[in-house]
Amino acid sequence: MENLKTRKDLKSIISFFAAVFLVFLSRILPLPEGLTREGLTSIVLLVAAIVLWVTEAMDLAAITIMIVATIPFFKIMPASSMFSSFAGSVFFFVLATFALTAALASSTLPTRIAGLILRWSGQNSKKLVIGFTLGTAILSAIMSNVPTCALFASLAIAILKTDGDPKPGTSRLGKALMIGVPAGSVIGGFITPAGGPTNVLAIEILEKTGYNVTFLDWMIIGLPLALISCIIVSVWLGIVFRPEPISEEALEKAKQMVKDAGPMSAREKKMLVIIFLMFVFWISSTWVPAFNTTLIALLGMCAFFLPGVRVLTWDQFTKNSSWDALFMIGGVGALAQAILDSGAATWLVNTLLSGAASWSPVVVYIVISAVICVLHILIPSGPAVAGLAVMPMILFAESAGVNPIAAAVLTAFWGGVTFMLPMDAVPMLTYGYGYYKIPDMLKFGWLPSIVIIVIAGLFIPFALGILGY
Repeated sequence: MENLKTRKDLKSIISFFAAVFLVFLSRILPLPEGLTREGLTSIVLLVAAIVLWVTEAMDLAAITIMIVATIPFFKIMPASSMFSSFAGSVFFFVLATFALTAALASSTLPTRIAGLILRWSGQNSKKLVIGFTLGTAILSAIMSNVPTCALFASLAIAILKTDGDPKPGTSRLGKALMIGVPAGSVIGGFITPAGGPTNVLAIEILEKTGYNVTFLDWMIIGLPLALISCIIVSVWLGIVFRPEPISEEALEKAKQMVKDAGPMSAREKKMLVIIFLMFVFWISSTWVPAFNTTLIALLGMCAFFLPGVRVLTWDQFTKNSSWDALFMIGGVGALAQAILDSGAATWLVNTLLSGAASWSPVVVYIVISAVICVLHILIPSGPAVAGLAVMPMILFAESAGVNPIAAAVLTAFWGGVTFMLPMDAVPMLTYGYGYYKIPDMLKFGWLPSIVIIVIAGLFIPFALGILGY
């Protein structure tokens, strides 16, 4: 145990000094043509942050604060701009979604959804995989992806345990469910702007550049794309892993678990009423701009604590909130603004994607879809991918003469979705249970990634065109 701790400490120290060395190089190396010293440093600061986040060299919040606090010292942006970028609308929106997540996680709603899935699937394990993937996606439309994944993974494990208590890694159904649940979670996060920070980040950057996507229009795009993606993923899981049938005994035990939830409590009914009203106001923001998405989320959060309502206590809220993730998202917002203000975003587009003006629009959209999909594999943090790539992709689309809103929405989609490796926080959660290995995920993930790259690259611009964007 002591040796393990020593190796971890050594890895953390090496990662820290590697990040410091990268920043040092950004201050002394010759500048590429067209890139300022501040621009190079802003890009390297984000890379350094990713290195430290991935290796967990320090607490995530401490890493983020340390990195963004250096931005004014390198004269990339003033301290006042850094602070305002850090605590922007994305920061407060994600804070509000923690309350939604805490309320739903402490309710019987996930168990009831699982019950509906079990009644539909019966002993057909392929139908169960489809149901769990879709069920996770639906709940993830309003909950944070990681807690949604954790909830449905625990329900899936309960079913697996009653089905002869298979050892992790020996059940084909276990592999399919433990890959399908995180896949559904990240796909469902795209259904609404409330589903994930990459969506809100993309919307915020679009607004700063003079574009606007309403809540309802995002849903009109997000829901069909998510449903199509979930069906592709879950059907392919059944083909690849051929999950074994569910025993009648396991089915009965799982149904009993749902029955034990009992009737819906008054607290849960209040919670659903508040969430319903939040959706009404969010959708109404399509016609009433005063119903700002983040403000409605914050007011909905506060409604959970109202006297006579008490859907949540403050202790429940704080215990179910990922403060590391919140600080990380704030830091990504500040770093993204630094990359934009320093001109690094424009330089990235001009350097890496020159000549795009001669491409057909279809090629441009599919290239954007593919680039962000691969980028998320290389950078296992959705907010970091979106923070780095949304603005460059908008500029790329403008230079190529295609719809910049489509470029931003595509970036938000693949910034949240990944199938190839269990390195992102969402698939990492189920990977840790031991039901599947990295080769299993690669075996599954390559084909859905390719197919959905093309589908998203064609559907999102088409849908936006139909909606008048």
